[in-house]
Amino acid sequence: MGRKITLLDNTKKNLTKDEIEDRKAAERLAGDGFVEIQITAPNHLNPIAKQEYKRVVQDIQKLPLRNLDRAVLENYCLWYSIFKETSKKLNDEGMTIQEDGVSFEHPLVKTLEKATKNIKATASELGLTVDSRLRLYLPKKEKEKDDLFGKFG
Repeated sequence: MGRKITLLDNTKKNLTKDEIEDRKAAERLAGDGFVEIQITAPNHLNPIAKQEYKRVVQDIQKLPLRNLDRAVLENYCLWYSIFKETSKKLNDEGMTIQEDGVSFEHPLVKTLEKATKNIKATASELGLTVDSRLRLYLPKKEKEKDDLFGKFG
């Protein structure tokens, strides 16, 4: 596995003309004929998840995501709402609980950690991070077989 891909404008690597063309052409691959993602938030989401859906869906339309990916987006929004609600509760109640003079970590801390992990995973799948957007756009190249004749002509 190689290094993470950087934006074409930010790369310090000397790219070949073919590599530059591939990176420029990557966005054109988004038009694939599938139904575009639903703009309105689904009714079954809670208010926080609906708000996050509305915030994210406008920018997601620029990515090659389609209605087939809606379940992942809904999952992301649900975990975001869990994260936000849990954070609010922990701010109100504190990170530790006192029982019989002994301090324990609040059980919601584990919920917050799980929500954070799931947000990161689903955000990466959806292209909400720079690295994941680059992976979505760049075409995969087939490796040519290395043989002695090809190397030495």
